[in-house]
Amino acid sequence: MQRIGILFVVVGSIIGVGIILSFYGNQVIFEDLIKGEGQVKFGENLTIPVELDNMKTQTGIYAIQIIDFKKGVTAKILDPFDKEIESKSINEEVFEGRFDIAMSGIYKLVIENTDEKEVKIFGVVGPEPDVGKKSLGFISLYILIIGLIGMVGVAIYAIKNRKKSFS
Repeated sequence: MQRIGILFVVVGSIIGVGIILSFYGNQVIFEDLIKGEGQVKFGENLTIPVELDNMKTQTGIYAIQIIDFKKGVTAKILDPFDKEIESKSINEEVFEGRFDIAMSGIYKLVIENTDEKEVKIFGVVGPEPDVGKKSLGFISLYILIIGLIGMVGVAIYAIKNRKKSFS
C-alpha cells in the first residue's frame, strides 16, 4: 500500500510540473503581445499600436475577442506609414490572423465597430512567437497528458492490488 502512495505522489508531481510549465509557457508566449480592450460604439475605433522589428521576425499576429458577439466589426492592420496591409470582417467571437512585417516600425491594429450597438472588444497584436516558445506550450500539454494517464494507471493498479489483498 505504501508503494501506491509513492506512485500517486510521483504522478501528482508530474501533473504539477505540467501545470507550472503551462502557466510559464503562456506567460512567455504572450509577453511580447500588446493588449487593448474597450467598449467600442458605432463608428468608433479601438487602436492598438505595437513596435515591430523585421530583423527579429517577419510575421506578426493579432487576435480579437468580441464579448456578446455581433456582426459588424472589422479589423485592419496598418504599417508604419499608416497604409492598410490587411483588412478582415470579423464573423466569429474569437478571431486570429497573421500579417507580414515588411519593415520595422509601429504597426497598428485598428478594430472598428460598424454595428449600431456598443460592443466590448479585446485585442492583442505583436510578433509571432518563435518555435521554441510555441514548443513550450506543447511540452506542457504532453506532460499533463502523461501525468493524467499515469494517474489512471496508478488507480487501476491500486484497485487490482486491493482485490488481491482481500483474497
